[in-house]
Amino acid sequence: MNVNVIRLFLLATLLVGTKQLSLRTESSYNAGVVEFTVLTGTPSDRVLEATQEFIRIIESNDTDDLDILVFPEYVLNNRELPTFVPHPSQNVTPCFVPDYELFLVELSCATRARGFYVLLNVIEKELCGQNYGSKTWNPCPADGVRLFNTNVVLDPKGRVVSRYRKSHLWRGEYRYHSVLQEPDMATFETDFGVTFGHFICFDMLFYEPAMRLIVERNVTDILYPTYWFSELPFLGAVQLQEGWSFANDVNLLAADGSKPDGRTTGSGIYAGRQGRLEAVIFEQATTKLLKARVPKKSHYSGNAYELPPKILPIFRPQLVTKRYTELATHRDYNVDIFQTQLLEMDFLNATQRLCHNEFCCDFQVLRRPIGSSGDYAAYRYRLAAYRGNETTFIRVDRSEQAICAIFACTTEHLLSCGRIFPASQNVANKHYFEQIHISGVFPAAARRLIMPSTLDGVMLPLDVAQYSFVESTPAKELQDTRIQMQLTQPKNDLLTFGIWANYFSALPTNHNLNHLQSVGGSSESSGSSGASNTTTALSMLCCLLLALALKV
Repeated sequence: MNVNVIRLFLLATLLVGTKQLSLRTESSYNAGVVEFTVLTGTPSDRVLEATQEFIRIIESNDTDDLDILVFPEYVLNNRELPTFVPHPSQNVTPCFVPDYELFLVELSCATRARGFYVLLNVIEKELCGQNYGSKTWNPCPADGVRLFNTNVVLDPKGRVVSRYRKSHLWRGEYRYHSVLQEPDMATFETDFGVTFGHFICFDMLFYEPAMRLIVERNVTDILYPTYWFSELPFLGAVQLQEGWSFANDVNLLAADGSKPDGRTTGSGIYAGRQGRLEAVIFEQATTKLLKARVPKKSHYSGNAYELPPKILPIFRPQLVTKRYTELATHRDYNVDIFQTQLLEMDFLNATQRLCHNEFCCDFQVLRRPIGSSGDYAAYRYRLAAYRGNETTFIRVDRSEQAICAIFACTTEHLLSCGRIFPASQNVANKHYFEQIHISGVFPAAARRLIMPSTLDGVMLPLDVAQYSFVESTPAKELQDTRIQMQLTQPKNDLLTFGIWANYFSALPTNHNLNHLQSVGGSSESSGSSGASNTTTALSMLCCLLLALALKV
């Protein structure tokens, strides 16, 4: 047999079963994210079942073409079965250094067998004491073991190449998990020429580390495991993910847990201003792999990857459209202090300027009638303007926001805004929106992010091809920015359409934690201050009497 033929045969044999990652010279890469059902059972049973399901997904034929895969937050292990996590500088591959919980060892092996990058979110444990352990805001627990909510990134060899510990915890997490005094800035470079940054869930609403990765590190691709609790009208899971990706013009790979009756669902792959490549949100708990070819935004000098053209369906007025009613949501109580204007039930044309203090929004809204029936309810709508810091993010942390928006309400009362009609209520679109134009001047600030915020009846944002978002003076510059947002295709069902700006409040939130309380500071009540002043006066009087006695 010809020697060259034998060589080719041997080479082909060696290549069978191997996987070629996207090359540095290519203009895109293949990404996957997993929406994963929240499991039930004992802590050990949940970890075992989740591990087996993760391995099944990693080793399935559906992942054969992937370069990177992201799993959600909070669905793998738990506080009862935490694991140590090696620092990336140690170059540890848990698959053959089994000094960690079995699930991490097995997933390291599965990742190495498959040959792509995998992000896992785990509950990590770390030993701590008087002279060792990380610098955290909370003291070392009595048992000498602290916990973190942690991202672990495995490379194609199953090695830990990046680690990130969550900086902004969610409510009850503060009772069990620690927070670093200096937030992690986690990045890693891949073999296919993309540098990724990553953070977790609630971190998305804060400047550090999320915005610092983009502003200071010039990261253009973000991995985002989450266990998001959707809130209406502005912070639905996919709604926020797509808006954040759009505003920063970065690629975002978001994987969410799936427990819709607990307000958790919504995953997607987003390409910045080009909008979502894939996104889902469910009414029933679902495990689903989403995949997309993602255009590279940095470290690539060739021709840009062209996404397939989007073909939107031809608009048709529809009295009844599909709507999600079994996905539970929070209500945004911030809207109760907005400056709002209720529109007439059957309004066709509304043109108005609405101001909250010195911040003003201009609205032009045009609707056309579809039909009506006494058997159907219909949403009422309010225009809203707000600029200030008397708000919170889902009642967990203080915030500073600026908003120009129109949103749906179930009645004429403001308290009904941010809610949807239940499944038992028949709902109709008695009108469709033909035009919406919203504009406002958003004050300059060193820390600011301005994004479109839209939502329809199935809890998905409008496609970016359905509206325009124009910045007069780019929002990234330190100047006042005029934003003009316009609906460019008619829409039947609409829950939210507007401009939502995060000014990244510097006001602290102590979360009712003992170690974050201000002692003897200005945060004391007036009653405490009065008692303190009385005590001070008595002390001074005693000192004067003592001085007189000594003279005598």
